[in-house]
Amino acid sequence: MEDKDRLDESTELDQEEDFASLLAQYEEASPRLKPGKVVQGKIVSIFDTEVLVDAGGRSEGILKKEEITSADGSLLYGVGDTIMVMLESGTGSDQQLRVSYKKANRARQQAALEEAINSGKILEGRVTEVVKGGLLVDVGMRGFVPASQIDEQYVEDLKPYIGQTFSFKVIQHDLPNGKLILSRKAVLNEAKAGRRRETLATLAEGQRIPGVVKRIMEYGVFVDIGGIEGLLHISEISWKRIRHPTEIFRLGDQIEVEVLRFDRDKNRISLGYRRPEEDPWLSAGEMYPEGTIVRGVVKKIENFGAFIELETGIHGLIPVSEMSWTKRVSHPDQVVRIGDEVEAVVTRMDSGNRKMSLSLRQVTENPWEVFAREHQPSEIVHGRVTRAAEFGVFVELIEGVEGLVHLSELSDTPTKNVLGDYQAGQEIAAKILAIDLPNKKISLSVKAIAEDEAHGSVKDYMEAAVNSGSHSLGESFPQELRQKSHKAE
Repeated sequence: MEDKDRLDESTELDQEEDFASLLAQYEEASPRLKPGKVVQGKIVSIFDTEVLVDAGGRSEGILKKEEITSADGSLLYGVGDTIMVMLESGTGSDQQLRVSYKKANRARQQAALEEAINSGKILEGRVTEVVKGGLLVDVGMRGFVPASQIDEQYVEDLKPYIGQTFSFKVIQHDLPNGKLILSRKAVLNEAKAGRRRETLATLAEGQRIPGVVKRIMEYGVFVDIGGIEGLLHISEISWKRIRHPTEIFRLGDQIEVEVLRFDRDKNRISLGYRRPEEDPWLSAGEMYPEGTIVRGVVKKIENFGAFIELETGIHGLIPVSEMSWTKRVSHPDQVVRIGDEVEAVVTRMDSGNRKMSLSLRQVTENPWEVFAREHQPSEIVHGRVTRAAEFGVFVELIEGVEGLVHLSELSDTPTKNVLGDYQAGQEIAAKILAIDLPNKKISLSVKAIAEDEAHGSVKDYMEAAVNSGSHSLGESFPQELRQKSHKAE
C-alpha cells in the first residue's frame, strides 16, 4: 500500500513537472505576449466600459472602451474587427491580461518615425497650432517647425498655415523625450534643386515656359521657372510704360514668360512677358508715316530731348534741336514739362528698330522762311532793338527773326559812341540790305533811310523849280538840301 501511495505521489509530481515544463515552453515560444509588445487582436465582446480582445493569450485581454470611442461617442470598431493593441500586464498564468489600443498606435507611430528618421524619409503632417517662434505639427507625434523653416523665405503671418497638410523633413529629434524639430523649407529646397537640374538641362533662349512670381523689386520681378529664378525686367513686362511691377503682378502669380537670354556659365536668365504679336510697333509705320502731325504726352525728359508717348508702347523722341525755330534751347525743360500734351511732326520712322524722331518746331512754318517770302531787300521795315554789340545793333523784326544793323550802317560817322543812342526795346526803322536765308542772317541799315530821304528832298526841289520855269538853282537851293545832296552823292 505504501509503495502504491509513493508511486501515485511520484506520478503526480512528474505530471506537475511536465505541465510546468510545457507552460514554460509555451511562454518561451510566445515572446509576443510579453508586456510592451504590439500584437494583432480581435474584438470578441463589447461591454459598458470594457472590450474583450483576443490577443492570442490564454484568456482575452481587457481594453478600455474609451480608447476606441470617437469624440462624438461612436465606436471606431465593432465585434469581429481586428485591431492592433499593446500588451500592458497579466501575461503570466495567474494574471488578467490588459491591452491598450492608444499605446499601440503611439508605439507604431514612434517606430515609423524612427524608421523615417533613419532613412531620411519625408513625413506628412498637419499644422495644428501657431506658437511662439513657429508652428506645431502632427506627424504621428507632435513636432515643432521654426518660423525660419516654414517656407523658402521668412514668413511673418503664420495663421494661414493652420489646418493645412505639408511634407516635412526631420532636422533634430529626441523621440524618448517627445522632441521633434521639423523643416518644410528643407523639403522645398530639395524639390527645387531637382527641378533646377531638369530645367537647366533643357532651358534654351526663345522658350515660353510657365513660372511663378517669387519676388517683386522696383526694377522688375524674379520668376521661378522650375527651381531656378530668372529676372523679368520692368521694361519687358508691358508694351506700355509702367512705374512699378506691382501694377501688373502680385506675389504667387502664375505667368508664362519667354527666355530672352541665358548665360549658362553664370546661371543668369533674362525673361520677357510681352507677347510679340501684341507689339504696337508692328503697325507703327502705317499709323505714323513721316510727315504726319501727331499728338502725344511728354513722358520723359533727358538732356538731349523729350520722349513723347503717342499711344501705349509707342514713343518718339523730340531732339533739343527740333524744339524751336527761333529760341536757342539748351535743355528740353525750357520748352516742355512732363505731362504736357504736344503736337509734333514725324520726321523719321524706323519701326524695325522701334525708333521715331519727332519735331516740335515743324508743326509751324519756319518764321525765317515766312519773313524771306514776305520781304525783299531795299524794303524799309520796323523792329525792336534787342541788344547792342561792339559791331552793331540787333533788331527783332518778327518773333524769332533778328537782323543786324552794322556799326557802319548806323550813321555817317560810325563810332562806338553812336551805339549809346540805341537801347533795348527801342523801336526803329531800317532798310533791308540783304537776306541770307540759309544762314539766317539779315543785314539792315539805318543810314540808308536818311540817304533815301536826302535824295527824295533834292528830287522834289528840282521838280518844283522846273515846274516854276527856273533853269538855275543857284543860291536859291537850300543849304540843308545842298548838304544832303552832297552826302547822297
